[in-house]
Amino acid sequence: MSVTAIPGGKFNVTISKAITRASAEATLERLFMRDKAVWGPIAARAANFKAKPKRRGGCIWTKYPNKVHPTLVVGVKATIPATTQYAKDLGSVAEFVTVTAA
Repeated sequence: MSVTAIPGGKFNVTISKAITRASAEATLERLFMRDKAVWGPIAARAANFKAKPKRRGGCIWTKYPNKVHPTLVVGVKATIPATTQYAKDLGSVAEFVTVTAA
């Protein structure tokens, strides 16, 4: 990956190949969650769920909503901030993504 972006700029990231490593999927999920277009619908869904405390065996138990993960398939795009750490992370998953400077 040899994309130069100015600090404070942005990277446009597109998934170009099916992700075959669990570690690469976790890295891309973490990076894609920096884009409001990706995390916005997930946060809206989570806002509809409220914690439901109830008594069970004399103790208070609270049911929390399940975490929803973003869909990472070929063609999904995200815009993330251009930082050195994100550039290193994108370098580790370069075989699965196409990166351009925004």
